[in-house]
Amino acid sequence: MQRVTRDDVARLAGTSPAVVSYVLNNGPRPVAPATRARVEQAIAELGYRPNLVARALRSTRSNVLGLVVPDSSEGYFTQLTHAVERAAFARGSLVLLGNSAFSREQELRYAESLANMRVDGLLLVRAEIAGAAATHSTLDVPVVYLHHHAPSGAAAPSVVLDNKAGGRLTTEHLLGHGYREIGCLTGTARSGPVADRARGWTEAMRAAKRSAGNVVRTGLDRHAARADIRRWLQSPERPRAIMATADGLALDTLTVAAELGLSVPKDLAVIGFGGTDAAAHSWPALSTAGHSFDDFADAAVSTLDKLRENTQPEDRILDVHLTARASCGCD
Repeated sequence: MQRVTRDDVARLAGTSPAVVSYVLNNGPRPVAPATRARVEQAIAELGYRPNLVARALRSTRSNVLGLVVPDSSEGYFTQLTHAVERAAFARGSLVLLGNSAFSREQELRYAESLANMRVDGLLLVRAEIAGAAATHSTLDVPVVYLHHHAPSGAAAPSVVLDNKAGGRLTTEHLLGHGYREIGCLTGTARSGPVADRARGWTEAMRAAKRSAGNVVRTGLDRHAARADIRRWLQSPERPRAIMATADGLALDTLTVAAELGLSVPKDLAVIGFGGTDAAAHSWPALSTAGHSFDDFADAAVSTLDKLRENTQPEDRILDVHLTARASCGCD
């Protein structure tokens, strides 16, 4: 079927393509009410849909933002993606989403493709692997790094959580329960949010004069992660409590503990990080640290707006709050 054009709308409405444009864009020139009604009726009859990419090429704003995340099906990034969509929609913008699948090449390709579509700006959540960073200097649109700090050499703002402070907070909470042997379950990355949370655990344990050597590092594959957790919980090195640097790892720990017949928190206390909805619905309910996803997304989108206004906003580091539930021993 041939695409309906603005010229088709103008012919049916008995006016010029320029007047159709004024109606679609609410300006820059006024349109008489009767003429506007004819144009709107013609648009409805023909099913006309403006070409947003072409419109963006002709103007300075498309009202579309690009978002690249490692995996929008993973609980934390699912909630973050939805929160960004809500924050953008509240400002009159829509979101185009790309999943990098934890691939540097795919991350960069999505970022470049979205920039070429003339989005108003990009929110990039870097994949937590070595070298995984689409450097904004190659992209002709404003860029804000979300969740991760901007890569070295990229003069772009970031909106991140205070992850190291959050790691200390969760560990100190477990110490406050009287647990002496607290292990850290974390990822394999040596930098980034998860690594910063593990560093917070180390600082808290050393400050309490406790051993900071009981660490298990596991990868992205959930089956492999559960196997690593099972080996740990069945070993002589099983700690009395575990600080997991992501809610997904903490939830896997609850599952494995139940399979092994361990009672949480009687035999094993567990605390996570992320503040996901899934944490509230586990059994027992998972204690977790995080920040409001809506506030997180709002800070990111507002930072992008400031970039578009030709200001250079500072990095935003958001406080982390603890939600204590039954998994750590709280009622």
